[in-house]
Amino acid sequence: MVTITDRSQNRSRVAESPHHDSSGDEAMRTTAERLPRELATLIRPQLAPLAEDIVHTIRATIPEYAKPLDGCYGQAIRLGVDQALKQFVDRIAEPDRPRADFAEVYRQLGRLEASEGRSLDSLQKAYRLGTRVAWRHLIRFRQRSGLPTAMMFTLGEATLAYADELIALSVEGYADMQARSAQGLQRRRKRLVRLLISEEDRDRPEAAELAAPARWPLPAQLCVVMLDRVSGDSVPELPDTVLADFQGAQACLIVPDPDAADWWSRCADALPGWRVVIGPTTALSDAAKSYRHAQLARELVRRNTIEDTSPVRCADHLSTLWLLTDEFLVEQLIRTRLAPLAPLTDKQHKRLGETLLAWLETRGGAPEIAARLRVHPQTVRYRMRQVERLFGDQLRCPDARFELEVALRAASLIEPPPQEQEDREAG
Repeated sequence: MVTITDRSQNRSRVAESPHHDSSGDEAMRTTAERLPRELATLIRPQLAPLAEDIVHTIRATIPEYAKPLDGCYGQAIRLGVDQALKQFVDRIAEPDRPRADFAEVYRQLGRLEASEGRSLDSLQKAYRLGTRVAWRHLIRFRQRSGLPTAMMFTLGEATLAYADELIALSVEGYADMQARSAQGLQRRRKRLVRLLISEEDRDRPEAAELAAPARWPLPAQLCVVMLDRVSGDSVPELPDTVLADFQGAQACLIVPDPDAADWWSRCADALPGWRVVIGPTTALSDAAKSYRHAQLARELVRRNTIEDTSPVRCADHLSTLWLLTDEFLVEQLIRTRLAPLAPLTDKQHKRLGETLLAWLETRGGAPEIAARLRVHPQTVRYRMRQVERLFGDQLRCPDARFELEVALRAASLIEPPPQEQEDREAG
């Protein structure tokens, strides 16, 4: 029988040590204080066969760890078991030993589980299994050494506290790797968004190469959704099928196969505080076109040219988008075709333009145009005589009439809002 002394009288001295650590290893530290230091010397020779038994039992019991141990993962398991046993005994010898000396090993085991795509269940089971194997060895050791029963209870308590500590460290590492993996995935998905909406002529295999690690199967069709934050600062949580980039002034989504599923009903509740402009559905290779037209529609909403219904669907405003896709050419057309109206006052310009557009759209008589404009037929006849004098032969040429109608429609879209126009006229 081995005789060892009780350390309980030293407990207050250790607790007052300037190196006292009140972090997550408190339970193990306080329990280890109640064990004599000589116990570490007695247990240490038992560690090598104990480590072999733990590794063998884990591999035989848990299928996930049954693969050969000659690789990186196997080395990590062996290192984890060896270090766990060594550090346990070291903590009995030195209860105030800093946990940082060994903590990273068990955080790394948690990271490895996350990188393998597994839950923590198998690793936690391995910790519990290792604890039971260690306890069986300690029972046999007690039978040989004659350790007091009370000391065995304390040793068992320390063993359980130590296992809880190792599990907590692995949970930290697992959560860390999950967070890093999620951040990496988001970076890849954002890169894929920018690649798809880019106007540059690039090979689509590049998109396929990026789509796989971004976990986003390339669809046959898609639409781009432009976003404007109008209130709040939360980041929406959307289905994984939707690519998203919420950063910067060009925040947008890419929705796969938008015509095949009611995707909006699944996303609407996630986008409060955002103005939503849905681009036209296009082939994958034309994603930049959907993006460009959604951008234009968003700008027209900002300028009050298109009503802010949120969601604004480009499909509901195709003629407006067509007319204003190239504002430079539209302005040239307006300047050329509507030149006869230029010398008039703003009010005259507006009234004659409205009357001419109503005539071009209906090709009706004065009563029909008057009903449309809500004026007297005689007023229409008076205005049309002025229009005839200003535009002459253009009114009898089909091509000229078409361009006049386009110019008048476009002018009505890009003219300033009513209040701004009233201010200008008053000035």
